Formats: sequence, structure tokens, C-alpha cells
Amino acid sequence: MNTFNKIIKLIKTSKKTIVLTGAGISTESGLPDFRSKDGFWTKNKPIQFQDYLDDEEKQRLSWSRNIELHKILKEINPNIGHAFVEKVINFNRENFLITQNIDGLHQRSGIQEDKIIEIHGNAIEAKCLNCEKKAKIIDFHAAIKTNNPLPKCLNCNGVVKVATISFGQPMNENDMLKATKISSECELMIVMGSSLSVMPAGQIPNLAIQSGAKLVILNREETIYDAMADIVINDELKNICGKLIDKI
Repeated sequence: MNTFNKIIKLIKTSKKTIVLTGAGISTESGLPDFRSKDGFWTKNKPIQFQDYLDDEEKQRLSWSRNIELHKILKEINPNIGHAFVEKVINFNRENFLITQNIDGLHQRSGIQEDKIIEIHGNAIEAKCLNCEKKAKIIDFHAAIKTNNPLPKCLNCNGVVKVATISFGQPMNENDMLKATKISSECELMIVMGSSLSVMPAGQIPNLAIQSGAKLVILNREETIYDAMADIVINDELKNICGKLIDKI
């Protein structure tokens, strides 16, 4: 049995599969990697969470960057990697997706919100940092474009931020607890497009391994977990998924 057929057999026989995706799946749609040598953070100094809270100019800069990101997101679409993940997640009602990505491409590929844990948040939503009530992101974009004061939360008058996890901002506790729980319960974990070098995502495969789950890693480059994985394929995801997607 070849490697691709082995992966399909694992997917079809697993009672609970968790897919963990990183930036590599979105770069193939044309979204620049935030952390690569030519990525977003090399050209734009990250805004620390405390600085965002303390300085309205930092808030305005953050919203300006979000406007630019939205322009890119309007121009790109889910790719064959996203389509493969969608088929895996929807193959079994117990299957779940954990993603490091903030771009919403998995939702656009057809995966329901309640099947996705976005451990780094989401760049297409906004919410109050005080009461967590969602806000209309378009109102903040409009304030930047017209050079008007930034709106406050309509519920509590608190500071509103894009619903991503910034540098220095605590992770969402509920999301991390759920990600930890389902990773410890799965029978199969498939890592796609992640170097597994950024925490806490880098700890997630270990939870699956410790519980006896099979580990499959599909990534362009090697990862620190390759020696512990049951199957590793180092290639472009479009090449890998092209050989898998019609078999599910």
C-alpha cells in the first residue's frame, strides 16, 4: 500500500480525526506568511497588546493594517488544501479543525464555525476587549478611512480590537481548553502547513501522541515532530492534496 493510500485508510478508519493547519496552507492561496523572512512582520513591527490598550495611535495603525489585509483576502480564495481539509472534517461528525490561521479561508471552503477552533483568533471579526461583544468591523474601517475617532463598544463603551491574538495578549482560554481536550481524545492527527515551531500549536501534536493517536505530517519543510510521526510527506500541499482529495 502506498503512502497516500495509507493516509486515506487512516482517515476512513479513525473515529475522531483532528486536522491542525498553519500558514503553509494559506500561502498557497497567495496570502503572505506573517513570519517568513519576507513576511508581514519583517516589514511591519508587531503591535504589542499593552501598547494597543494604551495608545490610540497604535489602535489606528492596527486597524489600517487590517484594512490592507482585508484587501488581500478579497482577492484570494481557498485552495485544494482547504478543500481536502473540508472533506476530512465533514467525513465524520467527530472530526475537528484546529487552525493557527486568521484568514477565514477554512470557513469559506465549507467548514462550519462550530467545527473550527481558531487558536490565534480571526481577522475578519472584531470584539470588545472588555465585554467580548462582537462589533461591526466595517465601522472601524470607515473611521480610519474618514479620519474620524474610533468607535467604542456599543454595549460597555470599551476598546474594540480585531479578534486576533496580538503579541503579549493572553490566548483564549476556552479555545485552548477545547483544543487540548479534543487533541487528547483523537485517534488521528493530521498536521498541514505548519512548522510546529510556534507555541502553543507546537505542543498540540504531543497531546495526540501521548494518547496513542496516529500522527501524519504534511508540510513543505521538516518539523521537530517528523521522527515521532507515523507518516511524513515534505512537499507543496497542492501536490499532496491533489493525490488525496478524490480518494475520500
